[in-house]
Amino acid sequence: MSLQYKFKQATRFINDLCPEEHSSLNSICREIRKVENNLRISADDLLQRCYTVCEGLCCRNLDLDAVISKEDFVYLLTAAGQPRNIIAACLQNEVPFFTFDCIFLKNAIGPCIFPPDVRPSTCLTTFCDDETSVKKEIAQVRKKFLKLHWFIIFRRIRPVKKFLRIDT
Repeated sequence: MSLQYKFKQATRFINDLCPEEHSSLNSICREIRKVENNLRISADDLLQRCYTVCEGLCCRNLDLDAVISKEDFVYLLTAAGQPRNIIAACLQNEVPFFTFDCIFLKNAIGPCIFPPDVRPSTCLTTFCDDETSVKKEIAQVRKKFLKLHWFIIFRRIRPVKKFLRIDT
């Protein structure tokens, strides 16, 4: 699956939500943003090492399709208010099936176009050094992204339940 495909799926998913579902999605994304911010604060030393010693090595030569999911795009579009046209413009540089630098780096060298406290799950929970000191915070971020994942899954089966006339 390409990133463009995942992005289109995420965009369609958000557009198809009713107001109540938008509210639920916004609530989940606020929860994720809160725990991401806690992780970013707790992992400040690790992040400084990433910026100064590794110089963002994890953003280079990676399989971006394996790093960013549909859920990440739903989160980025909802929590960051990231304009769709900026992400879509970056996706024009996607080269499927090849490893390359992250397409979401400004001017192809960095920093990341996404706000520091609103990043894809893998980008924020992966460090190049011992992450034992932030294990609890990483688990919280992953737990909240799992909640988003289940929200998307249950939203997807709602039309089937309606079609089959199953009471919710």
